[in-house]
Amino acid sequence: MTVLLNNEVLSSISCGQVDADWTEDCDSHFFIFDVPGLTVKDVTLDIIDDIHLQISGEFPPERNFPGKWHTKERRTGAFRRTFQLPQDVLTSQIRAFDVEAGVLVVKVPKRKAFVRTIPIA
Repeated sequence: MTVLLNNEVLSSISCGQVDADWTEDCDSHFFIFDVPGLTVKDVTLDIIDDIHLQISGEFPPERNFPGKWHTKERRTGAFRRTFQLPQDVLTSQIRAFDVEAGVLVVKVPKRKAFVRTIPIA
């Protein structure tokens, strides 16, 4: 949300993040990021120490329009968001799908459980 005071824009929250959803099914985790107006060249995905998924990038600066602003809510500037991944994921098989309609989807496959029976002596 952005607040105007004497026609000066004052941000009441940090624009340093992107909106995200995190969901999972039996095979994978899915991260869905809202990145309106950005292309794949504008966004970076990193895996940090095999336990964190980080998205970063930059929204373009706002164009200067003449006159008086009444509200300004669209994001501008750099952003970064980091998620700690669960232990049951295969970070080497993470796939990101092209930004389409301002949405980036990242699929993080789960590792299959390894079960070993221990004989009782």
